[in-house]
Amino acid sequence: MMATAAGDGIVELQRRLLGGYQLLQTLVGIRLRSVTDPESVRHLTWLSDVTAAMELISRRMTAAGPLDFAGYLEDVAAFWTRACEGRPVRLDVRGQSALLPDSHLLPLAIITHELLSNACRHAFPDERRGSIAVAFSRAVGGVSLVVRDSGVGAETLEPGEGLALVKGLVEHLGGSMSIETAPEAGVGVRIRLPLEPVQAH
Repeated sequence: MMATAAGDGIVELQRRLLGGYQLLQTLVGIRLRSVTDPESVRHLTWLSDVTAAMELISRRMTAAGPLDFAGYLEDVAAFWTRACEGRPVRLDVRGQSALLPDSHLLPLAIITHELLSNACRHAFPDERRGSIAVAFSRAVGGVSLVVRDSGVGAETLEPGEGLALVKGLVEHLGGSMSIETAPEAGVGVRIRLPLEPVQAH
């Protein structure tokens, strides 16, 4: 009986958490309609994206059983396909099944969302046609995430706030990040994250 009550309490807590994310997105959306200066719009849009990432991963975390990150990527693909609707930008997401430790789930969800946001919003100006490819796979001792676009690219890529955030989260998880870009050759970001086994004491 006590176990059932505890389970019901967890489900209720998860439901409230998801409701909180949805409310935050609604509030940010209301603020976005009332601000005009580009800096405020940029910050509020970023907050909306991060909240969406947290809500999507939390929905998967509240489902029964361990979370397969490849399943989360299906939700991300649907989210950004809707965000790019009406533009000639194709999104291709391929994920290999991999169970991640809880410590990696939320940071990796935000990393993925941030990289897709950068590609969707900056790689294809003036209705430029192109594609974004996401590949997630198991690698030796960990996992690999690659996000590559066919957009405008650059001679060099100075890490702005978005990439600085990604780099900080990757370093927090003990991983590595590399960036490839060239004019008219798009941007590719490759991330490797270790999945260290828990050490016995």
